[in-house]
Amino acid sequence: MVFKFLHLADVHLDTAFQSRSPQMRSFLRASLREAFRSAIDLAISEDCHALLVAGDLFDNETLSFTTERFLLQQMNRLREKNIAVFYAAGNHDPSGISYRAARMDWPANVHIFRSRRPEEVPLSDSEGNIRAVIAGAGHEGKRESENLAALFPPAGSREIPHIGLLHALVTGAGGSQDHERYAPCTLEDLREKGYKYWALGHVHAGEIISEDPHVVYSGSLMGRNARETGSKGVYLVEIHANDVKIDFRPLAPVRWENITVDSLEKAANFDDLQNIITGSVQEYFAGEYPPERVFLRLNLTGPCPLYKELNSPENIAVLEEELSFALNLDYIEIKVENLLPPVNPDHHRGKPHILGALLAVIDSVNADEEMLLKLAPEVLAGYQKKGDEAGKLLYLKSLLAGIDFEAAVRLLEADKL
Repeated sequence: MVFKFLHLADVHLDTAFQSRSPQMRSFLRASLREAFRSAIDLAISEDCHALLVAGDLFDNETLSFTTERFLLQQMNRLREKNIAVFYAAGNHDPSGISYRAARMDWPANVHIFRSRRPEEVPLSDSEGNIRAVIAGAGHEGKRESENLAALFPPAGSREIPHIGLLHALVTGAGGSQDHERYAPCTLEDLREKGYKYWALGHVHAGEIISEDPHVVYSGSLMGRNARETGSKGVYLVEIHANDVKIDFRPLAPVRWENITVDSLEKAANFDDLQNIITGSVQEYFAGEYPPERVFLRLNLTGPCPLYKELNSPENIAVLEEELSFALNLDYIEIKVENLLPPVNPDHHRGKPHILGALLAVIDSVNADEEMLLKLAPEVLAGYQKKGDEAGKLLYLKSLLAGIDFEAAVRLLEADKL
């Protein structure tokens, strides 16, 4: 018997997008709804038996009445097509009685895994034959720290596929270092249960962690910022006997990309700068943009003759506008934090002058980790972790990155005065 379903997670309907303009916030929130509507369309057009939602369907604190109504309407569309919904609450949409998920009037086809204690729910066909058993657990609050995967029951039958549904951090998975350790588990915790497929959420970068059994992060349904790049969507999964077929389907109308341009030494004027950046972006996309609307973050790095000019917000705004038009892109933001002045400190190292002496001190501090920690203030702005000496060293070295260039520029300019 075939069991066909969609696996999605981390939709984050009604994300606040607080750092964006009002127009951009409105557009991005509408785009998230559009992506979710496309997932419902796909489930219906593919005659799926179920939709599996692995948490963070919405953001509890910012969910509007309009989006709540939209969400329930989409669930009712699935109900009309006899498509079941299995939804495991995550840390952004916990299931506790004080949260929105517990107070919404969900249609009868929606089963929410509310408890941190896993439960099993069989899904049967019209004749009462069991297609699959969905085992799931939910986050009751915002900061679930227990290994919920270890609590799941083992599969009771090899003939009937068991599917695990959970919002959790699999330690060691790609992207896991960028997410909080909510419901942390290991790959072995999942493998030992004997399930055919684990539908996971929490890590926004989609990843097939294992194919025996299939342990899959569907990733976020739509990238919400420049750190969540590339095509985003859902997995269409079909299980028949021992065969598991999965197919990624991109659904997000917006695609974020993060491009670094570091060959700016010959950018002597605005036209040079624009031509270099345009060429780099076109090369990145190999001359053909993806079908989604592209939102682009440009990271300008390395030495550049226009270093001073690019520290002006007004000049950055002009460059963004010109590049947006030239590249026919919907949105561009330019970051210049890693741009360096057009000076090579190596030309002055070891020389018998004040700049040579200053560079020697900088190099000495950079190389002496004990000294670096000793010189650091007890309260370090921007770094709150206590007891993590290795992490503190990395942070301190990041603060010193490029300081040799800055020192060279300042002293050389002062010498000209």
